[in-house]
Amino acid sequence: MGCCRGHRPVRRNGGCSDIPRRFSVRTESPLPHDPTPHDPVPTARGPVAAADLGVTLAHEHLFVLSAEFQSNFPHLWDREAGVREAVRQLEQAYAAGVRTLVDMTVLGQGRDIGLVRAVAERTPVNIVLATGVYSVDGIPLFARFRGPGAAIEADDPLIELLLRDVSTGIADSGVRAGLVKFACERTPPDAAAHRMAAVVAEVHRHTGVPVVVHCDPFEGNGVHLVRLLEKEGVAAGSVVVAHAGDSADLNGLRALADTGCVLGYDRYGMTPFAPDEQRNATLAALVRAGHTAQLLVSQDHPVHIDYLTAEQRERTYPGWSYVHLFERVLPLLLKEPGVDEETVRTLLVDNPRRLLSRIAAPRPSGERTEVRDAA
Repeated sequence: MGCCRGHRPVRRNGGCSDIPRRFSVRTESPLPHDPTPHDPVPTARGPVAAADLGVTLAHEHLFVLSAEFQSNFPHLWDREAGVREAVRQLEQAYAAGVRTLVDMTVLGQGRDIGLVRAVAERTPVNIVLATGVYSVDGIPLFARFRGPGAAIEADDPLIELLLRDVSTGIADSGVRAGLVKFACERTPPDAAAHRMAAVVAEVHRHTGVPVVVHCDPFEGNGVHLVRLLEKEGVAAGSVVVAHAGDSADLNGLRALADTGCVLGYDRYGMTPFAPDEQRNATLAALVRAGHTAQLLVSQDHPVHIDYLTAEQRERTYPGWSYVHLFERVLPLLLKEPGVDEETVRTLLVDNPRRLLSRIAAPRPSGERTEVRDAA
């Protein structure tokens, strides 16, 4: 998330029978062979079988909050009203066919497990949580002065904390994280990014959770970040380069996809970064080039974000929601050459399911049709 540059009874999932016929999905197809898939997948309500994840929004948020401001100025936001609004918006998403949402809110973005659980108890949508650190201005002060290369040389304190989120649970909730994330907007990656890459790589080595990295798609630092993580032992197929799809540089996107990583087309509706038409054109070009299994689509949408007032947000991102993909994007995407309903199923069901099962994306096939410049 980087916005300025970024009550129905709870039911267990019954597949995707409620999805509109046009975007119906099959969820019973087997996962690609892997000797150690992680199944079931941890969610805020407990483990869910990978086959039951259904249509999945792979990069969203519930609440993005500035924790110190919220705790010291509680009048800024009504938590219970926020929970009710989240439930309402998830009802809309469920009606559109969504069965699972990945909440990519981590440390530095006000992750609050109490709020997440309050929402999860009142919605049938599965909510998968992430761990990690969101900081584009260096290591957080909590760990900046102690750790490898710091003023006080020591083991990195972040590793134990993030591992705890994945292995034991967030706070005392027992809810385990299913992904690990960090952020870097520097080109080339700076010392803080190198340190965070080592941290998330250690978490990945111990648990297998995929690594999600918030990049700067306009400077095009995605390839640098994939190579950095590879040096730390993370296979490219287990790396998601979030927000890559904002770029209009098709050659750069092609080079990024050729590394074998997963590309996040995950800010649909955030038109100041890129119009939907541009995203659709470059995504379709990558599909035609044989990279379908490496693509994720989502909206990076929070129910509430305190970086902007409600009026500023609506003016900047009109129509931004959990259902923007279904109402506005998919009908247009299906008109792109090479994109069909099977493609949409892969983007919204198969790829997120594989990711959350901790299975690396397959290497690019090498069998590609000509890619036209979509810029």
